[in-house]
Amino acid sequence: MSIKVKFVAPYSSMVPLIEECVKDEQELAVNIEVGNYYEGVEIAKRAVEEGYEVIISRGGTAKIIQESVTIPVIDVHMSGYDMLRVLTLVNAMDKKKALIAYPTMVMGAQTIIDLLGYPVDLFTVSEKAEVSSLIAHLKDQGYRVVMGGVGTVEMANYYGLEGVLIQSGKENIIEAFEKAKDQHRFHKWNQSFNQLLSSTLKLKGQDLMIVSEQGDVLFEVWNSLSECPLSKQELLDIVDENIPISEKKWQHYQKERQQVDIKVEWLNAFEERYLLLSFLKSDYYLKKLPWVETESVKQKPSIIHHSESMDRVMRVIDLGIDTHQLFFLNGEPGTGRGLLANYIHYEKNTNQSFISVDASRCQFELLEDLVPHHVKTLYLRNAGQLPKESFPLLNCFMKRSLTNGKTIIVSANQSILPLLESTIANQILEIFLPPLNDRKEDLKGLVTLFIAHFHQNLGTQPIKLHDDALTYLEEYDWTGNVRELRSFIQTVAMSVKEYVIQAEHIRDHLQYKRESEVSSVFQLEGTLEDIEFQVIQSVLEEENYNQSKVAKRLGINRSTLWRKLKKHDYL
Repeated sequence: MSIKVKFVAPYSSMVPLIEECVKDEQELAVNIEVGNYYEGVEIAKRAVEEGYEVIISRGGTAKIIQESVTIPVIDVHMSGYDMLRVLTLVNAMDKKKALIAYPTMVMGAQTIIDLLGYPVDLFTVSEKAEVSSLIAHLKDQGYRVVMGGVGTVEMANYYGLEGVLIQSGKENIIEAFEKAKDQHRFHKWNQSFNQLLSSTLKLKGQDLMIVSEQGDVLFEVWNSLSECPLSKQELLDIVDENIPISEKKWQHYQKERQQVDIKVEWLNAFEERYLLLSFLKSDYYLKKLPWVETESVKQKPSIIHHSESMDRVMRVIDLGIDTHQLFFLNGEPGTGRGLLANYIHYEKNTNQSFISVDASRCQFELLEDLVPHHVKTLYLRNAGQLPKESFPLLNCFMKRSLTNGKTIIVSANQSILPLLESTIANQILEIFLPPLNDRKEDLKGLVTLFIAHFHQNLGTQPIKLHDDALTYLEEYDWTGNVRELRSFIQTVAMSVKEYVIQAEHIRDHLQYKRESEVSSVFQLEGTLEDIEFQVIQSVLEEENYNQSKVAKRLGINRSTLWRKLKKHDYL
């Protein structure tokens, strides 16, 4: 009978490798879920309840899972091969780099660095608590790339640095499977933990109330809220719902312009039942709007600007960050306006909330009512597609938002300044984004960035582009700009099963691409979902990556198209 194993992968790009190893496994029935640190702990706890016999995870996640469950927990260790892969990946990045390692990793890492002559500095930590202060120090010293485990990468991103994960290879996962078999022979498990104590400890610093079954408030503490947003009757209505003791429920309320989520839990203590209410200000109603996307910008976006035209753009932005609230990004589709909007937000409103709005479909009066105070940046996309009769509403919305201290970033592929009120137009910092064909000096940096992204997030094999391959990219006419280049590199990275993308790989794929562009008929292969995405890609190219036109031709709405593109990591 198979051993029931839960594999808690700390990062999503580990999943394809695990699935490949599972194919040859006879004794283990492996189920995979993605979760890091305390998210991984919750997955592990559910696994215990569901009858799993062994947990496999990695690094800090495995360590804290071991402290939380009573069944065997196997740690997937990092090897010298893992170090070699990540050091090779970042070697092409023209930034000051650091590797943060625990003592057990130091000897192998330093040996590889010394042998290969990589410009990487090694720093040692003995426990997770040291990582935060070390990364803060490294940032002050000019480091911009930090390699390490999942926790180190998350902390690097928190400080605005580029975190690069040391990923585990196939050999480590197979070794973990063998350890799982060994440990299963000598361990049994049982479940014991106090959910009430665990939940209460995690609530530290939140807004909460403890209420009796009669609706009497026994205890309350308010941090982000000044007082309870519920009326007495709303509180009694929650009490009367009588949800089961083992379940949680979320209630959502809109109080004037304030949105609040409430987690409702019944708890047993001293043979009595109490209601625990945890309050969280949120964007719940805002997120329900199909033309609004709430985004999180946790680290400084990497903007490649080796070319004079793109470097000029960055100089204009950096000089105007402190003096302007209103920015207009003017450029062709696919030139990276969304990424620059994230950059402006990060530089101007770090650690604040950011929302992206499809201006062509926006109901500005409704949006003004729903934008919470903590949202500091509004990115209005597709402003050039807004009907002329809607510009008075846009002008009014922008004036009020600027008065309330918001940063507004508007993007379009044509100038809209003549349609704006002069009082608003005079405040705009207009930024012209060059097409990719005018910034070929940025190709190498962009490709390096994309390869690293797909390796880290999709688990693709390549970690480097051979220098000879760059000539083919420079000679191609990238009418779809950076977005088209990114899509092309993704296709190549997913097809190449080597660590280096060679010149012939680029040459051959560009030839396929040219042939498909010349032909008006394309071959549909794969699953129904694959065929659907091929159709979407084809129409995108025909419509010069204008998503509104693509959605109209396909007979779907913009939000549906956006979800399908995001699912394939195409945005």
